[in-house]
Amino acid sequence: MKQILVIILLAIATHTAHAEDCAEGSTKCGDGVQCVSKGDWCDGGEPDCDDGSDEAESVCKDYTCPTGYKKPDCDDGSDEAESVCKDYTCPTGYKKCADGLQCIDEGWWCDGIEDGDPDCEDESDEIESVCKEYQCTEDYTKCADGTHCTAKEYFCDGAEDCADGSDEANCKGGYAADNKCNDDDVIMCDDVKQCVFNEFWCTGQEAHCDDESDEADDNCLGYQCLEGYVKCKDGKQCIKESYLCDEGVPDCHDGSDEQDCPE
Repeated sequence: MKQILVIILLAIATHTAHAEDCAEGSTKCGDGVQCVSKGDWCDGGEPDCDDGSDEAESVCKDYTCPTGYKKPDCDDGSDEAESVCKDYTCPTGYKKCADGLQCIDEGWWCDGIEDGDPDCEDESDEIESVCKEYQCTEDYTKCADGTHCTAKEYFCDGAEDCADGSDEANCKGGYAADNKCNDDDVIMCDDVKQCVFNEFWCTGQEAHCDDESDEADDNCLGYQCLEGYVKCKDGKQCIKESYLCDEGVPDCHDGSDEQDCPE
């Protein structure tokens, strides 16, 4: 009986010890046991803490939102007041519309109005003169007309995404023209019909080449990962360096990114 009691007490002590420290980006609920992401505190939705403390009025009145967050949909309308929005700095990944009153995702700028309408109320995200000067975000590239940003993975995929059709213009049969790729950032698939951006090679995910050569073991074993990426131990997959020992679900299929990590 004493042994059972000792085991129970040790289990409780271990649980409590783990509960004392929340992971970075999380904070403790009122019960002192549960941890909830700071971004979920005082978000106006259903409580995430079992005890409801993350939405308690007494807590939220004094709560300071974490970087990149703002108390949403204020009942008094203050979150959309012109005087507030003019001076508001958009969080990382967002950009101010020309009127200074609205923040929209950078990926929505100069996207060719693919969703039917501009995303800025003043339509400044699709003004031709603005888009010609706009630099596309990392995963996008400019169409030939210089006014439309299209996802890199859509170039030479057999379907026109640029309004001017330039994402397929230099491709043979919807793929690589003259049996060569016309950009240093892309690699020819084994079938010599398609060009795929370097960053999509050997990801361990769904293949981008129609012949799946970008994920073929023979190709990936000899492939050199891009800067900022590292090879998994099996040599067949590239993952971001930041994913190593991040205490999350393994990103390498062989689990090597979460092995031999410092304690």
